Formats: sequence, C-alpha cells, structure tokens
Amino acid sequence: MFGLMEITAQLDEATKLAIIPTVVLPFTILGMILTSVATWIAAFFGVELKAEGPKKLFEVLMKPKVLFWALVSNALVFGAIKGGEYLYNGSYPLWWVKIQNSRSQPSQQDYASSGPAQVETRGKISSLKTVWENKIQSPIFGLPVVRGTSLFMGTDSGRLVELDLETGIRRRQFEIGQPVMASPVIWDNKIFVGEGVHLTHHARLYSFDLKEGVFLKAFETEGHIERAAVLAPQGSQAWLLTPAGKDGLYAVDARTMQKVWQFNEGHVDSYPLVDESRVYIGTGLDMGYEEKATKAYALDLQTGRVLWEKNLPTSAWGVPSLWQDVVCFGVGDVYKNTHYGQLACYDKKTGKDYFTFNTSGALISQAVIRDDHLLIADLHGQIYQFNLKDKTLDWVLRVPTKGMNYASVVLDADGHVILPGAEGLYVYTQDEQKLLYKWQPEEGWKGAFTNVIIQGDLWILADRKGTVRALKPIKI
Repeated sequence: MFGLMEITAQLDEATKLAIIPTVVLPFTILGMILTSVATWIAAFFGVELKAEGPKKLFEVLMKPKVLFWALVSNALVFGAIKGGEYLYNGSYPLWWVKIQNSRSQPSQQDYASSGPAQVETRGKISSLKTVWENKIQSPIFGLPVVRGTSLFMGTDSGRLVELDLETGIRRRQFEIGQPVMASPVIWDNKIFVGEGVHLTHHARLYSFDLKEGVFLKAFETEGHIERAAVLAPQGSQAWLLTPAGKDGLYAVDARTMQKVWQFNEGHVDSYPLVDESRVYIGTGLDMGYEEKATKAYALDLQTGRVLWEKNLPTSAWGVPSLWQDVVCFGVGDVYKNTHYGQLACYDKKTGKDYFTFNTSGALISQAVIRDDHLLIADLHGQIYQFNLKDKTLDWVLRVPTKGMNYASVVLDADGHVILPGAEGLYVYTQDEQKLLYKWQPEEGWKGAFTNVIIQGDLWILADRKGTVRALKPIKI
C-alpha cells in the first residue's frame, strides 16, 4: 500500500530488517487506521477524503536521513534493553551490599556446634505435630542449615535469614540482592553463601561474620552459584569448593576469599564431593544446550588436576555418593527429557565402570546410603532402592507428585522413608514401602524444593511458598 513494495524493494536486506518492523509497518498501520477513521467521520458530512496524506508521510519516512536516524534510534533502544537486562542479571554493587549489611547484628552464641543430633523415635510414626511455623514469604530452594540454636536459609528475594531453632522466630537477616538458591556453609563462626540463577552472571560467594553480624568479603565468578559450596578442611584452614555454572568449579580459600585453583572443563551445576585427597564432580548442559560433553570427574584436591574422567549420557545435577571404594553419580536433566535418568557408579580410584542402571526419571537429588543400599528420588517423585553389593534394583516406590520434585529422599534412624509429594509430606516404611502417614498443612500445600532436615526430635521443612515449619513425630 502507498508504494510500499516499490520503495522497500530498493533497500538492501539489512536495512529492510532494521526499519520495516520498527518504523515502516507501525507508521503504515497507523496511517491506515487514521485514514479509515477520518474517512468514516467525513462521510457524515458528505466530504470525500483523498489518500495523499498517508502516502506523503510514507515517502518522507523513506528518505535516507530518516532511515539513518531510524537505524541509530533502533540501535540505542536495543542497546538500552540489553544493557538493562545485563544490569538486572548481574550481582548488586559491592558498595550496596556493604551498606545494606553495615548495621552490626551481633550474636553471643557459638556457631561451631552442628546442633542437636538425630534421635530415634523408637516406633512407627502415626502423626506429625506442628511445633512452630514462620512465613518467610519468599521461596526457599536451598536446604536450610542448622548451627547451634539457629537455622539458616537463603531466599529467592536475595536474603540470608537466621531463625531460632526452638521457636522459629527470625533473629536477623543478611542482604545479598540476587536470589540465593544454594545452601549456606558455616565455618569458624563465619557463614558463606553464593547467589544467582541461570541468567545471573558474575555471581559472588559472600562471607559474613556471625559473631559481629557484618559483611566480610566476596569472591567473584563469571557464572552463577546455584549449588552449595563444600568445605574442604586444610589443617587450620579450609577451602570452599564452589560450583559456578559456566565458570566450572573453584577452590576458594575460606580465610582470604582468594582463588586457589579453577577447574573449567564444563558447566557445573552439581555438588562436589570430597574424599580424602580427591574431589568428585559432574558437568551438565547449560539451559539444555550442548556445549561440551557431560562427564564425571575425579580431581586432585590440592591442584584441581583431572585424575580420571568418564562420559555421562546427560547432566549431573546432584551430589555424588560414596559406598566403600565406589563413587556413584545421579544423572538426568531438568530441561530436556526429564523422563530419563541413570545411576552411574565407578571405582573411585581408577574410574573403572562398576554399575549402571537407567531410570524412568532424571536423578538430580542427593542419595542416601544405608549399609549396602542406596536410595534416591527422581524428578517425578519415584524413589529407587539399589543394592550396590549385588548390583541390583531392590524396589521402586511411586510417591504421588504434581510437577517436578526437586527434594531428596530422607531415611531416618527408624527406617522411615520421607519425601514431599503432591499433597504434603509422605512417610513410608523402608522394608515394605507402605504409606504410614501423609501430613499436609491446613492452609493448603504448594510443594517443597527441599527435603526434611532431622534435628533432635524435630523435622524441619520449608515449602515453595516460603513457610518454614518444625514438625514433631508422634510414634505409635
């Protein structure tokens, strides 16, 4: 219309792509609408309008000077959008973090203790009683951590929150900015936590002084820190083995927050496992896209040097498990073909194949080792028990689920198999896989990203809505 085809045919392809979607078509459509409205109104007065006005406007828009400034304005708008996305997905400025955490929040307790030990219920569970609950009002993805009489957890709103373990009352919080998906790590009265989701870049690992309640230092990566760091003691010091997405795996000195070494042979969104002088880690797909082959690695703890490597069929997301001289990796992806998984086990010293079993769901969670048995839940709520000694599958338990299940299965001292499901928390017997009890809150259940934490006689559970509860098992 108005010579559109004739004029645009004279332009090169790049110019067409630059101006037609953002300049020519919008003004042409606007002109058509205005012409139609004006014609309709003029008809009431018996006036006949001509189409020369919109045609002249279109011809003006096709002049070289107008096209040039259209290209410049498009580039500026595009750059502003991309720049805004870059800033939004980056870490908050360190000066902001320092200011937000500048008010001292001291504490008198010693955070060296890991809290009360798990106790036996000495009987089958008949019910769960709510002792306390706290509505954090922000989803909690990483597993909360207990130290002393405190419970620590990161939130999707970019905070690290400390609750009183006995009452659930919030004691204090630390501001980070970006979502905290990983569990915190506590050492020497300091707490360390990473930040970020897959779109985050240049994510940091932060350290805070728990005694004084202030920000200390930060270590910056080029990727994101979606999985928890693992503490590797080094005499009187310690290293933090930190997964960093596309930036691989770092060993960071916990005192100085300086890099010791970096392993960057693939995208790391799995947890490292430390065993004496070795580190076991798996790589995966970045947002489901193939960049490098997904592999299982054994690294030298002191240098990060590769000791052995094995090809995996797809991503490793969870934490490896040790049984005698065998290391096992849960395999599966959250982006592509979630109905496929694999348990892949190797000799921990040589990498020689030991046992492989394909599952009907991605294995991205942490496994439980009890005697010769390994229990692990898949992304769709199925629990598998393997006999590692006999290299066989004992049984599969299908827990009712809605959507994907990110939580790990828990096995308590009395043989209760515990996993969040579609309508609440499900408790089964290990020997018979019989449902003993299903708990759900009165206000409705939205599922959980994390599994139960057993501390003393309490079960701690954080749900997807951000409500944290302490439940007490009642025995038969």
